[in-house]
Amino acid sequence: MPPQPLQIGPTWENGNPRFMQQGQVDWVAFGNTVWSASAAVLQRFASAGIQPMTFGAGLALASQFRMSDGGRVRMDQAMQSLRGVPGLGKILWFGFGYQSFVRMMGETQLGLNTVALCSCLTEVHSEETAARVLAELWKLDSFPEEYEPSHSQFLALVKACSGVVTYSAFNSKLDDMTGNGRWRFGRNYQYLLSLKASNASDIARALHALFQITRGKVERITLLGENECAFIAALASWLFDLKVFIEDDDGSVIFASRETLCKADAQVVVRYTTDDQPKALQQSTVYILPVGTDLISPFLSSPESRWILRVPWDGCLLRAFGSTFRNLSGLAHTLGSFLGGTARIFAALARGEPNVGDFSRERFIGFSQLSYGQGFVHSVTSTFEELERDASLHGAMERALDSTFDHACREVEQAAQGLRSSCHCHLCSGSRPSPDEDSLWGDCLFILALTIRNLVSDMSCTNRDDVLLGAVYGLQKYYSENYGIYKAWVEDGEHKRTLVGIAVGLASKTDLFNVPVSKSETLLRDVRSLFDGSVDDGGYKYNKSTDSIIATASNGICCYRECLHGISSDAGAMRTIHVIPGHIERGVAQYDVVDDRSHDNKMPPITEAVTMTKAETAVPNREPIKLGKFEIKALAKEASEYRRLHFYYKVLLPNGSSTQIQPGWFSDHVLARTGVLTCHRSKKCKQNLAFPCSAVLKGWAVDYTSRDLHYTSDLALCLWSYGEDIARCVAFRLHGTRTLDASTIFLRRDECLPCCTESVLRDSASIRRHDLPFGQGDRGAVAHII
Repeated sequence: MPPQPLQIGPTWENGNPRFMQQGQVDWVAFGNTVWSASAAVLQRFASAGIQPMTFGAGLALASQFRMSDGGRVRMDQAMQSLRGVPGLGKILWFGFGYQSFVRMMGETQLGLNTVALCSCLTEVHSEETAARVLAELWKLDSFPEEYEPSHSQFLALVKACSGVVTYSAFNSKLDDMTGNGRWRFGRNYQYLLSLKASNASDIARALHALFQITRGKVERITLLGENECAFIAALASWLFDLKVFIEDDDGSVIFASRETLCKADAQVVVRYTTDDQPKALQQSTVYILPVGTDLISPFLSSPESRWILRVPWDGCLLRAFGSTFRNLSGLAHTLGSFLGGTARIFAALARGEPNVGDFSRERFIGFSQLSYGQGFVHSVTSTFEELERDASLHGAMERALDSTFDHACREVEQAAQGLRSSCHCHLCSGSRPSPDEDSLWGDCLFILALTIRNLVSDMSCTNRDDVLLGAVYGLQKYYSENYGIYKAWVEDGEHKRTLVGIAVGLASKTDLFNVPVSKSETLLRDVRSLFDGSVDDGGYKYNKSTDSIIATASNGICCYRECLHGISSDAGAMRTIHVIPGHIERGVAQYDVVDDRSHDNKMPPITEAVTMTKAETAVPNREPIKLGKFEIKALAKEASEYRRLHFYYKVLLPNGSSTQIQPGWFSDHVLARTGVLTCHRSKKCKQNLAFPCSAVLKGWAVDYTSRDLHYTSDLALCLWSYGEDIARCVAFRLHGTRTLDASTIFLRRDECLPCCTESVLRDSASIRRHDLPFGQGDRGAVAHII
């Protein structure tokens, strides 16, 4: 028998609960309503953190407006497009699973109205702001205070609905309201770094007036202000099919509905103005929506007050960076040499070429095929179509790519110097900032080139649908981070870091700088900011030494790492970030963050000793060893923090023993230990190993005091050739911690063994530092090639 839907009161009439009478709320009936449902439905309420009374309150607010027929069709399409993606074992779902609370809400028209209001609000506002707007609407409608949900309840309702219209055309409609970028909010191109949402009370008053038009109580309203006016106009057009007319301060038309012949025909008239105190006619139908106040910072919006505009990827650089990008486009050949040379340097590191200069192999993580070489060049043009149309840029990239590593480094340095000499910002010219130049970021051509390189690198490992638009806020956050890196380099008179290192975003072997593009622990945060417009880390606290954040969900955008689909020793796969509208769900419960902290501390260690061959210099000539069946179980446990989940894997081995794998920790270490081995991949490769090594035949635990280990210059090397990838992962997990430092593990891809042993021998100085645990002697260090 299918679960009984939620019943509000004894009966529903015409799809509405009994306390709704001809669009009015009967509060006596509301107070006497009996809330009943099956246990399954009540569980969905509890897991979403929403009380049935809050659901009824949402219906009451949604009864105050009427969607147009076109709006219903668009919302129905948005609901039908919702999808969820399962993780390994279907323990977690990402997006909107089949048990999502929002699917139940959309079963009635009033429920669909509630979803529409909340989801549209969260497309451009933070969830906190959206919840406050609902509370203000409650007061404007003079609803009884005794039935008003708390802020936390409104917030839970908003969270449940966020992300529903992300795949719809609502964001494109919002973009139309700005004339596709012809009207630029604010006074410079960093407009969304300083622009804030209007106060919740002002937004609610404008929405309330809009609702009055849909109910036939008001014929027309006029809105004065900036970004918030665009949101109200988009809602009027997309959800209600009202006639909208938008103009700027000079009277130039920015947007007009197809059926609106002139300003007098419009039901919603908007005049964009940057005047802090616009002089409006004193009429009851004129609403002023000024930029909200923020007591935290006059320059950067706090996470709660931010206002988000998502724009198409084609043209996003011009939208986000204005004249700076236009000037950079005029240096297409220089920019092409910069990006093409970067692609070649990345290729040398990704392929394990012997010559990579002074760059740190451990800090490089760009192993996705689209992150280096020809793949990177393709990512530049596929991510930013406005760059694809420039033949000069594409030709310069190809020429720089088709060169040696050393020549590519010179290309990048010359291009960087060319961009700096063509730039007139205070960092590049060495002058003081002018009064017209933004004192925080400036208009720097070189920083914008760094930003494009950074964005391409991150987007190349991001799995998303093409219809998912980017947030201008997130694009500019990348710029601000690169500004900080470049500013620190300029102020460092000794230039401890090379200009090429700054340009390609890579660290040298001795570099202590934090470089966004090569830090796997920040990748999830950075990609998240591109799509939900966040400027912070979400407040997700974790112990970096023991656990990692592997999934987040905010403002209707869910980002999660590939390791939640399973583990692999393939670094290219482990770097992938998935982005999908929706939430993190476990059954009917929703979460905001998932980390990989494990809790099964009673699991006995694997004690099966390894069997190894006698150490020799001949290359082992045997097939990969098959061990049998492995089983991976995904385990999850709720954290003490609200809406947070711990997730890890338990791997059952063929011999009956088991071990834990923290997926985030594992992914980070796979990225760090891949590409460390080098290979000529030519006739230069030798026939024998560089020194005698032992091959592991079976087992897991290596006795580091065993006489089976053969030491050469205080270094012993074990060669693992287990055939199953999960077996490689287990060996990596066990010896990445048993040896006290993962630097003694080398992940092998297609490198030949003789070259691998030469690489280990060259790196022996660093390996030799990792002494055996106290009491086990000082015979030397043990390294593993897996």
